[in-house]
Amino acid sequence: MFQLTKVWIDQEPGIGMVEIRYLWSPAGEPARWEGQEESEVMAIVPGSTPRARQAVLEIPRYLNDKDAYQLHYRFVVVRNGREEFSPIYTEEVVAREVPYVDSEGRITEVRLLWGVEGWTAPNWTQARLQGLQLQMIPTRPGHDIEGEGIADDAFYELIQTVPLPRRYVAKVWGPRGTTVEYAYQLLRTNSPLPEDDFERWDNNETQNYRVVLE
Repeated sequence: MFQLTKVWIDQEPGIGMVEIRYLWSPAGEPARWEGQEESEVMAIVPGSTPRARQAVLEIPRYLNDKDAYQLHYRFVVVRNGREEFSPIYTEEVVAREVPYVDSEGRITEVRLLWGVEGWTAPNWTQARLQGLQLQMIPTRPGHDIEGEGIADDAFYELIQTVPLPRRYVAKVWGPRGTTVEYAYQLLRTNSPLPEDDFERWDNNETQNYRVVLE
């Protein structure tokens, strides 16, 4: 799963509560609103004028083993005890690979910290080292189709078998057309000399990196 923030702006006074209801479907298939959708009450953003509300949705990275699908949502506005429904909105969720190239060979693990249209809902992705031969068991705890937890088996000696430059690849997700902001967490672990191990960040000299999902 990954986190995505949705925002509602009150267009008039007197709104008591706003709820967002959402579900997902394979690309090209319609939404099936049968009472099984997810829902979140939208929290008021302090100090916002006009009043803004936001909610963090948790949606899948993969649906039927595919990294692209449709997200459907609508808002339920409660005013004077009555519910009013917004139109249904549909967005295409897509993925994008983000690479990191290690030319020196000192890194043993790369993680990506990222957010869609800002940092109100941060996410993590464990990068995969291309060319590293590991037998992955998707059902093993900490291991799945996303490659999360692969570093548990990526021992220092195995990483050295991958020739330089080493290319690490991580995925980010979001609605098509949105901007994903991200930074790399770089680690060196289990090296022969423990004092050589480190953890550092590459955040583009505090500016972070960005990619538009197309």
